[in-house]
Amino acid sequence: MSRLLLILLMFVAVKYYAADFSFSFSGKNYKLVKSMKTWEAAAAWAVQDGGYLVEINSAAEQRAVENAIAASGVSNTYTAVNDGGGVAYIWIGATDKKSEGVWLWDGNNDGQGINFYNGQGVWGSGKGKAVNGSYSNWGGTNTGVNNEPDNFGGKQDAAGIGLEPWPSPGRGNIAGEWNDIDKSNQLYFIVEYDTPGLK
Repeated sequence: MSRLLLILLMFVAVKYYAADFSFSFSGKNYKLVKSMKTWEAAAAWAVQDGGYLVEINSAAEQRAVENAIAASGVSNTYTAVNDGGGVAYIWIGATDKKSEGVWLWDGNNDGQGINFYNGQGVWGSGKGKAVNGSYSNWGGTNTGVNNEPDNFGGKQDAAGIGLEPWPSPGRGNIAGEWNDIDKSNQLYFIVEYDTPGLK
């Protein structure tokens, strides 16, 4: 192999691995992966890497994830999700693809997981609520009224963290809150690991 080709391959490898951002919280390790994937492809990547798409169970964990996103250097405008108010998102492990309105933490995409929220926010059919006091941070949480999830367009089956207010500033949903969006969108994602040692 030529020296130039070897140097080029090393540069590409360093650039690829430098893109991901690892962090820890409360004894667990996480990785923000800067690779554009659908929700299902992101879950498959996470499983292959020994983890699952992040499961956020408390306000403290939510803050840790938001702080990591800010520290990672991800641009708030790295992409635009048309069915999510035109702003950028990062995938998390929440989905209702198995049964509409029954939100599970299913970051390994095996069709099972913890049911943490049922129903829709006020921008949908309403009457949504957390299951047994589970944590959720759907769009509008900051106002005391969940606007999301709403299943806009009838095919929003996965959740992402919004990186800017949506659909426009002043409408109630702020950066850091969750939105249900089409699982076929191509986004960055966060992987959570139960095993010790940073991935």
